[in-house]
Amino acid sequence: MGFMLDQILHWFSGLLLDCLDTLIGAITGALLYTPDVTTLPQVQALTGRAVWVVDTAFVLVFVAAGVLSMVAGGSERSRYEIKDLLPRCVVGFVTAHFSQLIAGTMIRLANAVTAAVIDKDADAGVLRAIRDDMTAAEDATGGLLFLVCLAMVLFLLAATACSVIVRFAIALVLTAGAPLALMLHALPQTDPIARLWWRSFAGMLAVPVCQGFVLFAAQWMLLDSATMLPSLGLPAADPGGVLNIFVVMVLLWTTVKVPSLMRRYATSGARTSNALGAVVRVVVVQQLTRGLRLMRAVP
Repeated sequence: MGFMLDQILHWFSGLLLDCLDTLIGAITGALLYTPDVTTLPQVQALTGRAVWVVDTAFVLVFVAAGVLSMVAGGSERSRYEIKDLLPRCVVGFVTAHFSQLIAGTMIRLANAVTAAVIDKDADAGVLRAIRDDMTAAEDATGGLLFLVCLAMVLFLLAATACSVIVRFAIALVLTAGAPLALMLHALPQTDPIARLWWRSFAGMLAVPVCQGFVLFAAQWMLLDSATMLPSLGLPAADPGGVLNIFVVMVLLWTTVKVPSLMRRYATSGARTSNALGAVVRVVVVQQLTRGLRLMRAVP
């Protein structure tokens, strides 16, 4: 009975290891790279339509502003409002028309930073190390514990592959809709939406950089566990040991959590900026009040 159970577990382990090879082959080379989606014909076509909408909207805005100026009779208030909105309109119009150049430059810069800081084949090296560790663990650990750990590693790798696909889809949507988002710099009421686009695009590009650091740390810990783990206060582990399997799971879980951390950065930026602005306003009011008191105290 025990021999039969071992054979069944070994058969399941072989199937899961084959799935592990497939997932590793799918995400190797794509995990730490953001493609330049501005070169895609579909994105260029959508961007062209978005720019046409932007031009139409700005024509209507300028016509409405001219009509309101004539109706208001050129009062001081209307001139002040136009003078205040004109720089915003220029920024929104220019950034909307140059959105593809901005997006392409940011993508190339992010890929250059990733390549400069992290080895070119860092993802391939750590994924290969994970595969070797799991293969060695089949013989060293075996049994039900190895099967459960291998299933968890597969789930985390599948989640990582899904996050890569989601990141590419977000890059497509943000790049194609960039003109419509950046034109919103033209009004103070819609400016936070344009700022949200900048934070979202920067956060999307920061994901592979942060994941590269995590995978680099994983490569060090897996390939040199006898030195790294004791330095961190953990007992030394042989390749394929139980501790190494848990190291793999924790580092893969950290890699999966990086996109959600970037999403929090993008969505909480507005609240942070509002809080910072409130603090600045309080400090300015306090300083002005203190200055007025000093002026009154002077005879």
